[in-house]
Amino acid sequence: MVPACATWLGACSVQAAKTGQPDAYWNRKLREKTMSTTDAKPTPATPALPSDAVVIRRPHFVLRGDALFFLISQRPFAVLSQAEQLLWNALEKEESVGVLQARLGESADEGIRRLLTLEVAEMVLPVPPGKRRRVMVIEPHMDDAALSVGGVMLQRRAECEFLIVTIATRSIATSYRGIDRDFFDIQTVSDLRKAESQLVARLLWGRHIPLGLTEASLRYHPQNWTLDWFRRHKDAIYMYLEHSAGRDELERWTSTLAKAIADFEPQEIWMPLGVGMHVDHQLTRHACLNVLRANPKIVEQCVCRFFQDVPYAGDHRAHTPALVQALRGIGATLEEERMDITAVMPEKRHLLSIYASQWKTEIIQRRVEACAKALGGPPESYSELWYRLAAAPTESIDMLATSAVKESVYRVARDVAPWLRRNRSAPAIGILLAVPMGHWAQDMQFLLDFFPGAQFEVHMRAPFAGQAETLISPRVSVRVAESRWRWVGGALTAILARRLPLVIIPGRKKEKHGRWLARLGLLSDPVVAPTMNDFILALQCAAKERFS
Repeated sequence: MVPACATWLGACSVQAAKTGQPDAYWNRKLREKTMSTTDAKPTPATPALPSDAVVIRRPHFVLRGDALFFLISQRPFAVLSQAEQLLWNALEKEESVGVLQARLGESADEGIRRLLTLEVAEMVLPVPPGKRRRVMVIEPHMDDAALSVGGVMLQRRAECEFLIVTIATRSIATSYRGIDRDFFDIQTVSDLRKAESQLVARLLWGRHIPLGLTEASLRYHPQNWTLDWFRRHKDAIYMYLEHSAGRDELERWTSTLAKAIADFEPQEIWMPLGVGMHVDHQLTRHACLNVLRANPKIVEQCVCRFFQDVPYAGDHRAHTPALVQALRGIGATLEEERMDITAVMPEKRHLLSIYASQWKTEIIQRRVEACAKALGGPPESYSELWYRLAAAPTESIDMLATSAVKESVYRVARDVAPWLRRNRSAPAIGILLAVPMGHWAQDMQFLLDFFPGAQFEVHMRAPFAGQAETLISPRVSVRVAESRWRWVGGALTAILARRLPLVIIPGRKKEKHGRWLARLGLLSDPVVAPTMNDFILALQCAAKERFS
């Protein structure tokens, strides 16, 4: 007997052949926004819904009264009929189409089609029979795999059992941060993001494996936030996302990942290159490299690939070739592969829409498409970029050597080396912050230890003052100014009057401005670094006399 699912897919294939569309034709047609409740009834040419498919609610919608709302939004997303409300409630524990039809009668099909059209529910087909190749796809956060390699996963889901392994699954990150809304409960956000990832994995006929570590923004302050607290620390949090990880963190990520690989015994392992500035992507890359170097037989036993991080690759176009060169420099053998995903790009766009807690879907889709088009090929073609690992790295892995800020750090280190010789024993040092430190407690403690005899006078603007709450020391005085000009003028007046050694931190985009400012403060013996993280890394390099 042919399963209902197979019959339905066959009918879709016929329809697809007539229109020149791939087999996802029917799913896309169902989701056309112009479809209303009244015209949602199937036409004679419309295939019947497969009775063995499972209907699942998207986790970010809630029913209040007769309307669906997106999370804590106060504006109704859609008003449901009485029959649709019954259907929505019946989906609390998810049900197959056949069960829903038996329970709700004729209204079931029409209601299912409406929910699918509104993109508030998904229909998951049964996993095809037979053994599939076990592929572990490693991602830092719960969305990175779909962003970067969702197209290839869609193409290969019938032949591969995808284990989407997320390292950092304790999260407080949602798009509500960007619109100043109070949605900061760790358990609520983590569970929501896991549910989104589980749904995506099921649509790929795979599984989501959460490893339970904490993402960077939450590591800044690993407790439930309040809106008032977030407003005071927002700038520092975003700077912390680009702050280098400590050795303890890397060891924790490495051991967690090594255990997962040993437990699941994959036949293929897909890993992120770590393109961009986000510390969690860099941690994931280095954890992967540490595991491979410690056990090079993994590369012999598994097909191992690195993939380009999307959409970061579009923002940092020079990073991918620089990272590949750095990996080859430590003994890795990499072979470039470009995978055409044009046929499944509409389905990849749809996968991304399921992570609605994280972004405006249209914006992220455009950024992903731009990365896919940047790889070349005919017009309107899309690709994903991979590097197959033919041999594991043979040398020790230096986090800075494969860092996107390597050149910046070494450039600063060359300036810092003579400055450090003059000021290692200085009784006081001034710091002028145009951007937050990123991790005040960690950075200030490093400076206090590195300059054990020094007092620090830190000048910053009011929006960054919240960061100073995380470490208070009698050796650190903080001076806050409301306006930019009072901040600069007050700092230079105080520091120049006492001729203090001066550290200027202008931010990456205004490093030239910092160097111009340094010329005004020559009597104070200034040194400039784009970020405090760069300055601290440069101090470490200068202390070891390593600049390249």
